[in-house]
Amino acid sequence: NFHSQCNMKFSKLSLTGAVAAAFSLAPTAYAQNMGFAGSIMNQGEFEKFEGMNAVDRIMEVTKLMWDECLKGQYKDANACEDLIDQELAAMNLSFPVETVIVYTRTAESPTSHAWVIPMDENSMCVGKYGDGRLFYEFDWCVEEEKSMSSEDSIEKSRELIKPSKWTKMIAANKNVECIDVDGDGDLDAWHNKAMKVMGGDFEIACSEIDAYEQKVKKAKEEGSIVHKGCQKLPEINCLGLSGVDACRMIKEMVPYPNKNGKNMECFLQYLPDSPKKAEIERDLIKINEPPRNKVVIYAKLETNRVISIPRMTGPDARIGAQ
Repeated sequence: NFHSQCNMKFSKLSLTGAVAAAFSLAPTAYAQNMGFAGSIMNQGEFEKFEGMNAVDRIMEVTKLMWDECLKGQYKDANACEDLIDQELAAMNLSFPVETVIVYTRTAESPTSHAWVIPMDENSMCVGKYGDGRLFYEFDWCVEEEKSMSSEDSIEKSRELIKPSKWTKMIAANKNVECIDVDGDGDLDAWHNKAMKVMGGDFEIACSEIDAYEQKVKKAKEEGSIVHKGCQKLPEINCLGLSGVDACRMIKEMVPYPNKNGKNMECFLQYLPDSPKKAEIERDLIKINEPPRNKVVIYAKLETNRVISIPRMTGPDARIGAQ
């Protein structure tokens, strides 16, 4: 759950009055009047705030989140999108902001064959709830207990599950050496090809030795947990494993493609509140590949209902938000 550090919302604020207030006060006085001087801003953020034009200041301290989209008519994703677009247009900001609706996956989604692996800031697998539990929400239907061998089919299975720009341009260049528990070079080989076999934001990290032996080696020794026919996949625990090694465990456990000819793939991502998000943003800015400013609206496909408060992210959406 995300929340704003400022209680004032744009929809409850007269734009004309707010602009007048912004111009009538010196930048420092205006920031103090809005409650943003002192502990909330560090010096760099405060200097950035002082250099903004009036409308940008209003936007920064009043509207980075749209909790209206969980109420009334705006619970509809398209109505929510229209509201946000209208308010962004009224702000006349000096930087572009994109509004995007992202729907929850269904069994028919083109990426439904990917197991999502949430990680902490150290690239260790922690699961959605931080306790190491991983869930796959769909049935896995197998027509033949045979691993995929065609390189074309393997590549087609991965075509929508790709590493992010940061992963390819920054993380891939980091040299991380982990203790090879098996002593056969197999772990290094897996880490070396990680960028080709999974998607999302991730970097190589070393699993705890005991966890690797108990989980990855055990999965490799015991083999497939899926068989011909359709089955629910069990909850598994990845605590102590890196996100990359958790993917290896999953692939050992689910080696057979589904009825659609897709392998079980892995999509790695950092938890929403992870400080890694800010690090990734800074890294991309340094290489002149800054992420876009955007407001993401998460919605349930079946009902078109918004399921969480939309928030703005990106290099220009920092001050006044958490």
